[in-house]
Amino acid sequence: HFPTQRDIEILPPAANPIAQRRHHQTTSTSLQSSQLISAIPAVPATDIIRTFVGIVLAQRISNSGLKKRSLSKSGALSAFAVASLSLATSWRNGVTLLAFYWTSSKLTRVGSKIKGKLEEGATEGGNRGASQVFACSLIAVICACIRRIVVGCDGPLGSGSLLGDQLTLAYTAFFACCAGDTWASELGVLSKSLPRLIIKPWKEVPPGTNGGISLVGLAASAAGGILMGLFHGLFVPGGIASLLPLFGGSSMLSAISFAQFQREVLVLTFVGFMGGFGGSLLDSLLGATIQATYYDNEAKKIAKREGPTTTKVGGWGFLSNEMVNVVSTAISALVAGLVARPLLNCI
Repeated sequence: HFPTQRDIEILPPAANPIAQRRHHQTTSTSLQSSQLISAIPAVPATDIIRTFVGIVLAQRISNSGLKKRSLSKSGALSAFAVASLSLATSWRNGVTLLAFYWTSSKLTRVGSKIKGKLEEGATEGGNRGASQVFACSLIAVICACIRRIVVGCDGPLGSGSLLGDQLTLAYTAFFACCAGDTWASELGVLSKSLPRLIIKPWKEVPPGTNGGISLVGLAASAAGGILMGLFHGLFVPGGIASLLPLFGGSSMLSAISFAQFQREVLVLTFVGFMGGFGGSLLDSLLGATIQATYYDNEAKKIAKREGPTTTKVGGWGFLSNEMVNVVSTAISALVAGLVARPLLNCI
């Protein structure tokens, strides 16, 4: 008599080959599932809280920019995306980005009536679109995301890998260059003296001309860069921001000494100054050579594009204003990353 399927199924588990096989498969599947779950890194509660706060803040800021007309609809969506990602990577990344956005929005409104008479398309709020938002944020946000994913949590300079320090300096230099260029453009155009072309310092040009520089604009570019570097240094994890409950509590303060804190602020402020001042000069140099400038003879002001009543007063027209910003900020970030090791060894 050969055992049937029913005879096998009613056997005790120890003598039942089918039950043993099923038990082995179930155990193996459970083991694989548990191994897969254990392989997934646990997300710290602080990261979850920071990401949630970042999303809420980014939504409020983008909505506020849309209402105040400092952002268009596409600009508001773009600002929400980059602000959320920056705050998700670290508190100070988000603070630096928000400091740039807030100061730029405020400066855009300074002397808006005068700017409207000097430049075509100068509006009281600014009304920045997606291309302008991404030109002044995307590369830095990519650096921040790479640092968080590859290196780990944000920390003071010299406390981790060289790549982490390079990306931190690149992030700082990027926004320093953006702030330097924006501050110089928004305040320099209001200077009582005519700007001079950077490639021909003896030649005076109309306010708003690409490549035009003035003492007011240069001072503003340095101030903007310094402020970005100062913010990024002060809000280092374990710095003064750690005294605030939202930024991690006073328990993190022991993770960084006062000497480390001083060094952080000093290095990043210096990088901010160089990124703001040097980046603004680079932007002006590019604007005077590979970006065209048109003057409207009828409206008596700088025009954004060529028209029937415009005259080309400089540049080759190879890049747009947004692309010039992308090139200058990218070079500033790259240089800052490349000099990270020698700079940190000197300071």
